[in-house]
Amino acid sequence: MIHFLLYTSIATNPMAKDSLKDLLTKARDYNSMNGITGMLLFKDGNFMQVIEGDETAIKSLFEKISKDSRHRDILVLKEGKLEEKMFSNWSMGFRDLNSPDMQNLPGYTQFMNLSFNSSEAYNNPSICMKMLKIFRDYL
Repeated sequence: MIHFLLYTSIATNPMAKDSLKDLLTKARDYNSMNGITGMLLFKDGNFMQVIEGDETAIKSLFEKISKDSRHRDILVLKEGKLEEKMFSNWSMGFRDLNSPDMQNLPGYTQFMNLSFNSSEAYNNPSICMKMLKIFRDYL
């Protein structure tokens, strides 16, 4: 069984494209070395991320994530087991939803315009997972 964890957080400071690129490079290296896959979405200073892999590796990574000063208000939306990875080909897939062409993506909904830390996201983690899968499948 594969362990997964879905969470949202808010950037403590504005994230320039170079800062995001650096974050992704380091995350992809770490994830590749630890058998972790997943997807990270970013919009208006908000992050939504799902990570998946061995339970010990996921819990260790999330402990690091929780202590990272680049974000705050970390909220776990869903955690559990999967029979197989959903993002097996992505050491860390990434999409910046601020990009204007994102609205042309098949399956794009107004839900994607909400703050990831809204009660809508918290109360509907399955919609969040569905949104992440849309990006996996179409980008």
